[in-house]
Amino acid sequence: MFWELKLIEKFRETANLNGVEVKITKNIDFLKDFDLNTSLEYDSNKDVGFVKALSGAIESASAVINITNREKLKSILTSKTLYILIEEGTLRSSLSEAYFLAKQRCQDEYMLFISGESKTADIEKTLVSGVQGPEKIIFLIIDMT
Repeated sequence: MFWELKLIEKFRETANLNGVEVKITKNIDFLKDFDLNTSLEYDSNKDVGFVKALSGAIESASAVINITNREKLKSILTSKTLYILIEEGTLRSSLSEAYFLAKQRCQDEYMLFISGESKTADIEKTLVSGVQGPEKIIFLIIDMT
């Protein structure tokens, strides 16, 4: 248990460096307040969406998500705020370990690695979030104990 907490804290520390919030939770019922169907693998409305990751990488604070269809990809990329659900037991030290676990869990051809929201800067050095994807990403580490 102590070891798992240490891994989660390392994930949180790295994510925070990327400007991404990490929350630890036992359930995702609060997503129903946004009219999202939490029994699905993913769901979104105009402003908020969620997706269940296959695994997570601690060293880069990344989530590995399988892309089964265009609708899922669209749901991920067009949500202004995206909650990414990662089960605590699927966290791995490195991105390659997280990828191999994801491939064991799912044989889909396409995988998406997400470690933060979309950011870009223009010539005037103005930073803009959400141009190629969500403006805000929140990792939810699901405590399965």
